[in-house]
Amino acid sequence: MSARRYLVKEMFGPTLQGEGAHAGRAVVFLRFAACNLACTGCDTDFDPEGAVRYSADEIVARLRELDTGSARRVIVTGGEPTLQWDEPLSAAIRGAGFIVHMESNGTRVPAGTVDWLTVSPKPQHHPASVMLADDVRPSELKVVVDDTVDEAVLERYEARYPCEHYFLQPWMDDRYPQTLAKTMALVHARPRWRMSVQLHKILGVP
Repeated sequence: MSARRYLVKEMFGPTLQGEGAHAGRAVVFLRFAACNLACTGCDTDFDPEGAVRYSADEIVARLRELDTGSARRVIVTGGEPTLQWDEPLSAAIRGAGFIVHMESNGTRVPAGTVDWLTVSPKPQHHPASVMLADDVRPSELKVVVDDTVDEAVLERYEARYPCEHYFLQPWMDDRYPQTLAKTMALVHARPRWRMSVQLHKILGVP
């Protein structure tokens, strides 16, 4: 077992996966602190302030405690989880019987095994020092729709990330009616893409 201690913002559940191909599934969440991007309109608190360092054993114990229905499915997110995810932690969590879903911005290849990888690229928010990684192979691609996303952008993503599932998700901010309308128009224009809504926000669950 790794002696490393991981900086965790929160672990919570049981709840539902709110987005993408597995929306509605019973899950627990492991949210790492820290991110390498600063996306406008981000609705997630991943600030290292208030985060706690846990060992892999402590993380596994807490996830088991939270997983009251024994769904054994964990969403690993952040922040940007690939900044900390490694094979010892993956082995510990998967060894406890959990299926690991990771949600990443696609700037780094996960250093440990992941069972389902969601990539949500946001290059419009990258500093000059950060690029999309070349060897990322997602299970699903989720593009959050803002003013920068159009059909040409989606075509480039399709070429870059061949996978089975492509999702468009409107920002749920003060411009939600506009981004929702744009998302629907893009789905009609490129029907291999499906709409993903943030089900957890609509239902009011964590």
